[in-house]
Amino acid sequence: MKKNLKTNMIFVAAVAVLCTLLWGTAFPAIKIGYTLFSIEGNDIPSQLLFAGARFFIAGLIVLIIALITEKNKKSLIPKKDDILPICILGFFQTFMQYLLLYIGIVHITGTKSAVLTSVSTFSSVILSALFFKNDRFGLRKLSGCTVGVIGIIIMTSGEGLSGFSLIGDGLVILSNISGAAGNIVTKKISGGRSPAKLAAWQLISGGAALIAAGSISGGRLVSESVSGILLLLYLAAMAGIAFLLWTMLLKYNPVSRVAVFSLLIPVFGTMWSGIFLKENIFTLNNSISLLFVCSGILLVNLKITDKNNT
Repeated sequence: MKKNLKTNMIFVAAVAVLCTLLWGTAFPAIKIGYTLFSIEGNDIPSQLLFAGARFFIAGLIVLIIALITEKNKKSLIPKKDDILPICILGFFQTFMQYLLLYIGIVHITGTKSAVLTSVSTFSSVILSALFFKNDRFGLRKLSGCTVGVIGIIIMTSGEGLSGFSLIGDGLVILSNISGAAGNIVTKKISGGRSPAKLAAWQLISGGAALIAAGSISGGRLVSESVSGILLLLYLAAMAGIAFLLWTMLLKYNPVSRVAVFSLLIPVFGTMWSGIFLKENIFTLNNSISLLFVCSGILLVNLKITDKNNT
């Protein structure tokens, strides 16, 4: 695939929307998965084991796809100087992000966790400006992020957003900052490395760490039906494909251009929950929310020739 296609705004938008659409299916799928694996809402060790298995398998799936499609198969094997960067990426993007998230969401509503997801977008845009000179933070990007966050708040208005819990809100916020740090690390280490190598091995390393954490703390993962195994495989394949595509976008584009699309994740999560969990999604709030989120994404990615408006 040519580099100029990978930086084309229409292509970037299409792939980023596909990634967020896939990630959005995780909201209802994980809830269904917990039921199929008999995992209680407060059973964090088993939830970590479930997440670890999902991401470890996702990494293997990406590796298998890459072995089939890429000509230089030896390039997929991590070299000595690949190990530390990939482990750092796996630590932020998979292990810490989901360890903190799974502990934090037990103490807050699903609505609140959806709103706090926007912290990842803000963090990515701000951190990118600090680490990359060609991705400066200005009024336009601030406005775009703000408009997008307002959209998420509109979608969840009146559904338990009051109060602040350090172990709940605090850990979910830290989880999203960790995910944002993962975006920056991905951009930093992607030069000279294939997106498939980075996506596969960070998922494998991060997934293995989550499996270890879940196992040591007493988690168990037993499916009572084939449906549970199939759902876990779906979640793994979805995560693998989405992370592979997301890594490719971050390699060739400014972090802020890509990261702002993550505002769509809770929107799509709500949509998929409506479809699979029979929740009502056709509301005025949801329609206005989508309009605000899309407007925010357009603002961040708007090309303005005036250098003072970047």
